[in-house]
Amino acid sequence: RTGAVAAGRLASMAGSGGSARGTGDLAVVTADELRRHRYGEAGDTWVAIHGLVYDVTDYLPHHPGGGDLIEVVGGRDVTEEFEEADHSANSRLERRIRLKGVLQGCEDLVADLRARGWHEGRGVPNPARLLAAGAASEGGEAHSARNRGFRLFCVPVLLVGLASMLLATGHLLWRSWIARVSCRTCLSDGPPASKASAS
Repeated sequence: RTGAVAAGRLASMAGSGGSARGTGDLAVVTADELRRHRYGEAGDTWVAIHGLVYDVTDYLPHHPGGGDLIEVVGGRDVTEEFEEADHSANSRLERRIRLKGVLQGCEDLVADLRARGWHEGRGVPNPARLLAAGAASEGGEAHSARNRGFRLFCVPVLLVGLASMLLATGHLLWRSWIARVSCRTCLSDGPPASKASAS
């Protein structure tokens, strides 16, 4: 549901053009339109990363390396620079970076990202962390095979370990109970010397 809401919100924010096949509700942004959104020209700054166009204007003053690093590359595809900077998963989810649409000519790239599990709610895509191409449809089967392997091997090992711990704990408890019972028996009978003198 969150993905559908995000897609609707992004479609309403998107700039020009209609949506392309395989890109969901995202608008298509031309290279000329992207160039018009260089820093200082249209009053905002847009960049393209992995075929997706983002408005980064609100984020400029908050960028850890300084907004000028983004300003100088505004209005163009910055995928290489973005990935070379080794951005974290949290930086890819920055809320002040708003998705505007798909860069014209990158529709197939974005469709591939979607097929590999990316959606708007995941922020700026990290292709290295997405499923391999074509694995999205097989992903469920592969994931289920891994789970089956885990269950067949790890679960019995964990059960044996748990049973061993319970047996060891039970044995220790049994020994301590026997020791307590033996002591009570000794104490309730009294010392052997007193019995002998009483007779």
